[in-house]
Amino acid sequence: MKCFNVPSIGILLVTIAVVSTNVVVLGFHQPLSSSNAKTSNNNNKVSSLLTKKNQSPLFLRNGGGTPTAAADASSSKTKLRAWPSNKDPKGMPPDYPLAATRIAFTIAATVLTWYSHASQRCGPVMASAGVTLLSSLTAPGLGQAAMTGTFAGMSGMGLLPSWKYALGVGVITSFLFEIAIHYFNAMLGMGGRLGFTAFIGINVVAAIQGITAIRGPVSIAAVQSAPLLVPIVFGAIGSVATIALREASDDNAAADPVRASALVGLLASMLVGIGGFSDFGALCVYGGSFTGMSLPSRLLYGIIPGKKPTPEAKGVNLKPLVLLSTFAIAGALGGLIHGVSLGWNWWSVPAGWGGKAGTCSFVGVLIFRGIAKLCGIS
Repeated sequence: MKCFNVPSIGILLVTIAVVSTNVVVLGFHQPLSSSNAKTSNNNNKVSSLLTKKNQSPLFLRNGGGTPTAAADASSSKTKLRAWPSNKDPKGMPPDYPLAATRIAFTIAATVLTWYSHASQRCGPVMASAGVTLLSSLTAPGLGQAAMTGTFAGMSGMGLLPSWKYALGVGVITSFLFEIAIHYFNAMLGMGGRLGFTAFIGINVVAAIQGITAIRGPVSIAAVQSAPLLVPIVFGAIGSVATIALREASDDNAAADPVRASALVGLLASMLVGIGGFSDFGALCVYGGSFTGMSLPSRLLYGIIPGKKPTPEAKGVNLKPLVLLSTFAIAGALGGLIHGVSLGWNWWSVPAGWGGKAGTCSFVGVLIFRGIAKLCGIS
């Protein structure tokens, strides 16, 4: 496969390193009883501090309790470390403080992603996910900016025929990111907002070139002939995989929404060509991963981060089955929107509208929120 050249192998090695440092993706940790806690005192200052307070990581992760309860929780052979039922997993890290650095990373990520797939070194999903992951590992505070830039850079040659166009859309996207995401922090906790930001930038560039985005009429017949099953199924899979990775990773590296999404997209892109799995399937999985970046309390209950009531105060239920079902449905809705847009020939010609998959996920999240309100959940 063309994608497995030297840069791709490097990205694969980085992925293996990230996964290796997140063995807790299975959700378990070693017991922290009083005897082995004393042993860990010699090797781990964090464990020492927790032992002195008679508090286990499970106790801290679930937001409180009595020391006795914490000791009881750690007395069994193994305990589930993650999946707290009353609070969200780790959210986005704070943006890098220097605006010039954020803008530079957004533009560079756009151009690098575009060049990677335009030169046929790899597909757009691998290019976006790889650049995002490497940027986030370089500096977590630059992950959002870089990811937004990579979405714009996923655009095809029909929209960005040369590096100058890629540079131009990178500049536009960087300023949109600064205004909408960094300054206003719009739609915080809702997956797909970064893709939607990049999608606006691509539409600006398309309008300048006189490219028509909406080409087909709205009709039921067109929807019936649209490829709906693939985006629905793989959208749900990508969403569930991402939120599961975030939850099971607890407070480690892969709990970062940007890294979790990039990791899922990168792994999906590496499966292309195996068992009939296509680039479109990888794109749908990647699109679903954007839904998986949502905060559970915002998606299911409409709780805005940083405002009252908090998930703990409202008594939310974020148990694994509820959580995974919620994200599967939301991811499937985003996939449905993607499939319908193809049937209606909206943002389909020329091929490769950067940010479209994220926008579809964002719309799917909004629809899910509307359904939740109608059902009286929030």
